[in-house]
Amino acid sequence: MDRRRHAFTLAEMLISVAILVALMGIVFGFVLSAQAAFNNADAGIQLRNIFRTANDKMAWELSHTGHDGGGNAQYIISTGTGVNGSDTIRFSVPVVCDAVTPFLDATGNPAHWGAYLTWGCDSVTCADANGACATVEYKYVQYALSATGVIVRSVLGPMLNVVSSASIADGITNMHFSVAGNQLTFSLSGQRRSLSGAMLTAATSRSVRFMN
Repeated sequence: MDRRRHAFTLAEMLISVAILVALMGIVFGFVLSAQAAFNNADAGIQLRNIFRTANDKMAWELSHTGHDGGGNAQYIISTGTGVNGSDTIRFSVPVVCDAVTPFLDATGNPAHWGAYLTWGCDSVTCADANGACATVEYKYVQYALSATGVIVRSVLGPMLNVVSSASIADGITNMHFSVAGNQLTFSLSGQRRSLSGAMLTAATSRSVRFMN
């Protein structure tokens, strides 16, 4: 009996290595594809969360503007004047400017229009600097898009001087406003780069009815 061991030839070894490399390449490709899909999904979730936050904050505040008792609009939309041809909106809302003046006038309309210094605040302390309705130091809220893709909420004085500014959302590429009757619609476009390097883009819109 021939007890000599059979050795692999060089050709057999090369074929085995080639098969192994091919299999590893397939597996590695699947891993990369799955990782990219995960990263893209994560970036998409982040973008949707950004939209949700911006939509909720802007819709809540914009719904409080509208028209005064004389039918005068308390908002101004500057179309296409912002970054990337975006719109800018400046508006006032009914405010409580001191501790004694009624919120409504004798006709049942808001007595004073202005702006709250911080989003979500509705007290005298953040509606007027000196607590006197004769002078309203915080007159307007302005939403504008910065060059870095941030929606900036600014509070402006009567002379359009900036009193304070805060970020509402980042990753925004465009912003537009339109009004039809008693309804205001705003639309946002945004983008987010995933960890895999893919740039994801999306858009959203929201409509609100004026309370005033």
